[in-house]
Amino acid sequence: MSSAVTLTRWKNLALLLSTMLAVATVSADELLMRDGSRILGTVVKKDNGALEFETSYAGKIKVKWDEIEEVRADEPMKVMLSNDEIVLTTAIRNTADVVTLETGTAEEPAPVELAQSEIAYIKPEDWRLGKGYKLTGRANFAYERQRGNSDTDELDFDADLTYRRLKDRFVAYAELERDKDNEKNKDVTTADNWQLSTRYHRFITKKWFYGGVLAADADDKADRELRLVAGPLVGYQFFESRPMNLRTELAITRVHEEYKNESDNNYTAAGWSIDFDKYLFDEFMQFYHRQNGLMSFNDYNDIVWNTWTGLRFPLVYGFVASTEVQTEYDGDAARDADDLDTTYLLKLGYQW
Repeated sequence: MSSAVTLTRWKNLALLLSTMLAVATVSADELLMRDGSRILGTVVKKDNGALEFETSYAGKIKVKWDEIEEVRADEPMKVMLSNDEIVLTTAIRNTADVVTLETGTAEEPAPVELAQSEIAYIKPEDWRLGKGYKLTGRANFAYERQRGNSDTDELDFDADLTYRRLKDRFVAYAELERDKDNEKNKDVTTADNWQLSTRYHRFITKKWFYGGVLAADADDKADRELRLVAGPLVGYQFFESRPMNLRTELAITRVHEEYKNESDNNYTAAGWSIDFDKYLFDEFMQFYHRQNGLMSFNDYNDIVWNTWTGLRFPLVYGFVASTEVQTEYDGDAARDADDLDTTYLLKLGYQW
């Protein structure tokens, strides 16, 4: 009798363990790869050409979409289409030209076939659904080698912040340079420059937006104590994703300039802005280019523009290293100041 009871207990324990294993297996999402392999874990999201997938053994990984044959989910997941429609599905079959979403039940399957271009996001972020917001930013310290109005090697700081909702975006950028010539004029400040710019965008379509710009800067090398810029803008968002971003803006601005040794200047100007970045070589590095400019309506030769162009290399835990070239042009620079400054920087920063 005792042996029978013990055997029954062992059978029950084995059944319990097998049930637990089955539940653990079933509760995981699954990727079926084109090479026949399987990956268990949790679907995080799909943004353009890669699916982000979290596993227990390797953390978050990115899998190329064209290498995946099928995605199976334990619970229905949201798929956002290019027309902003949301579809719930538990399985996605992926072929070269067509994506099939399983939208029914096991008893009554209802497959939906779509072109690859119709799939915008899998498990889109909440802000894309009109809920909450997304906050991203970056802060950098830089080693600078500058040739132009100054001949120095110094340390700089810059930071940018983007607050994004479905219909709204706020962008801020700040930069500070405070240099000293330690060889010829010890403890004498040779450069004391700063700039701050803020932009608000209100999206009227997925691509078009309007808003305003408010910016200020000072550059003692150019004898400028203050420049204020404010005005409305209109812009177009060509791309907005992790792999690539591109936006352009046009503005009508009012400009006020104050100089140390010259009279103040006020004028109306056309403004423009370009902001572009793109990851290269499986996110090994990121190319970026940003440009802001002003052209006076009073004198078309009075043009001011700044550019930031570089390569950014992701390191670990959010840290990044960058190499950058900055150019600053002022077609109506003060006397004894060069029209063009070129700055070469090596940066170390943190992004979130």
